[in-house]
This record gives sequence, C-alpha cells and structure tokens, in this order.
Amino acid sequence: MKFRPNVAAVILNQRGDKILMFHRVDGRRKGWQFPQGGVDPGETEEQAILRELNEEIGTNDVKILKQSSKRTRYQFPKAVLKRMQQKNRWRQYWGQEQRWFLVQLNHGTETLSLSNKGHKQEFDRFKWMRPKVGLRKVVRFKRKAYRKGLKRLGVI
Repeated sequence: MKFRPNVAAVILNQRGDKILMFHRVDGRRKGWQFPQGGVDPGETEEQAILRELNEEIGTNDVKILKQSSKRTRYQFPKAVLKRMQQKNRWRQYWGQEQRWFLVQLNHGTETLSLSNKGHKQEFDRFKWMRPKVGLRKVVRFKRKAYRKGLKRLGVI
C-alpha cells in the first residue's frame, strides 16, 4: 500500500490574517477543508494545484506565494479506507501525501464557482477564517496534516 500524491491550496487573504475554507457538500459540521486533489501521471504538482483550483472553485487565477519544501502525509481511518477501497482507483492507497501551496486570489471571491462543468461539485460554501479557527473545523483525521501544512507555509 502507498500514499496517493496530492496537492492542497491554502488561499490567503490580502492582509495575510485569514484563509479561505470550503465546506464539503457531503460534510457535516466538521466538513471544512482546502481545495486539494491528486497529481495525475505526467503532471507537475504546480500544474495539479492549478487544475484542482479550476475544477473545485472555478478559477486558477492565483498568485503562488510559497510551496512547502516537504510533503505531509495522512492516513485514512479504517471506515474511510474501507469506503475508498471499494472504488477501484483508490484500492492501492492508505492515505494521501500532500504538497502544500500558499496562494492569493488575483480577484475577489465573487468570481468563484463551486459547480463547474465536467466536475462533481465538492463544496457548497466558503468562508474566510482565522487559521486556528479553520483548523478546528477540519475533520479529525486530516487535522494533524493540515496543522503541519499550515506551519510549513508559515501561516500558523
């Protein structure tokens, strides 16, 4: 078993004191996260983050401020792993290994779109939050990895 190559985008506001968090369509109270996704074969991590941003929030018109020097891993809990392994393409993975990107939007949030053609909608809303508040709203099994990612980007 191995970890799926993955990228995650932390969107920082212009003042540098809040991050944009997204609520999963299937999420409960703790269903907040960042845009993230797998790295396709032949794709660089930078290409992957720009593609994922476009698919999930309708824009990749961002300025990349920083990327983490190290990747951060997290394992799926047993219940999630069981569900994921029923999907053929996920069968080989224990969890994900993420490269973190710190970005700023080149425009306001009014241009974001959470339902984009050819891509299943993942988020139903978004909100600017202070980083430590946002961390508390992330599902428990991702929280440690999110904390590491935010630290590696210098956000917390």
